[in-house]
Amino acid sequence: MFFGLHANPGPYWGKVLGMIPLLLLVLGYMKISHDRREVNPEDKLAPSIGKMYEDVKTYVSVPDKRSGEILFFLDAKSSLKRLGYGITISAVMGYVFGILLGLYPGARALFNPLVTNLSNINPLAILVVVLITLGTGEVSKVFLVVFGVGIPMIRNIQQAVQGIKGEVIIKQETLGASQFGIICRIVAPQMLPCLINLVRVSLGAAWIFVIAAEAISATSGLGYRIYLQTRYMNMSLIFSVIAFTATIAFISDQLLQLLLKHPRFAWYSVEKK
Repeated sequence: MFFGLHANPGPYWGKVLGMIPLLLLVLGYMKISHDRREVNPEDKLAPSIGKMYEDVKTYVSVPDKRSGEILFFLDAKSSLKRLGYGITISAVMGYVFGILLGLYPGARALFNPLVTNLSNINPLAILVVVLITLGTGEVSKVFLVVFGVGIPMIRNIQQAVQGIKGEVIIKQETLGASQFGIICRIVAPQMLPCLINLVRVSLGAAWIFVIAAEAISATSGLGYRIYLQTRYMNMSLIFSVIAFTATIAFISDQLLQLLLKHPRFAWYSVEKK
């Protein structure tokens, strides 16, 4: 029994079960694509796997006639750079400000209303405002990721810090620890695995903001390529780019999970069980 309340499929069968929905999704798409092409051989909405392969092969290996560059590497480099900057700034901002707001009541009283209201604003709703204010360069795209991901990180880290038992901090103060020592030796290490988990769950949203910003104002990037191919109904390349972003997100998630298994965070793994 794999689906009982206390059933544990184990690592091997867990991976097998996880592959079943993906396999069914691929088979379902192949069936839909086959049926549509039987009705209309020139159908573009659900291209065949073979057509996707040919378009992707051109995208990743044939240099562009005008620039001489391979567009896939140009787009991937642009998008990953924006995503990397945005996630890094968000993580640092969420970690530092989340700890400060969680520890100091005065800081919470001063900044909590601002952080709460900003976190309730949909970043895509202010996309045009950001582009007009900060321009159409890299700054606006990175800012959108930071706004959409970093501010919620501050709130989550703050709540996690407030969850640390007060007697632990009081005990350290009684033993003569300074405020700076408490932050560096107690609070910050405990918040590090929490931050890694927040980065994991924020990757999907960060990709949305990068793709949206590139679709409106960019000359390179995976979002720009999706928007460009939409004009020609080139669904084979659009699906392939989407699959690539999903693969990058999956690999990043697996690497972050692997990082959480580091012996330094063994206490966190035990606490979660």
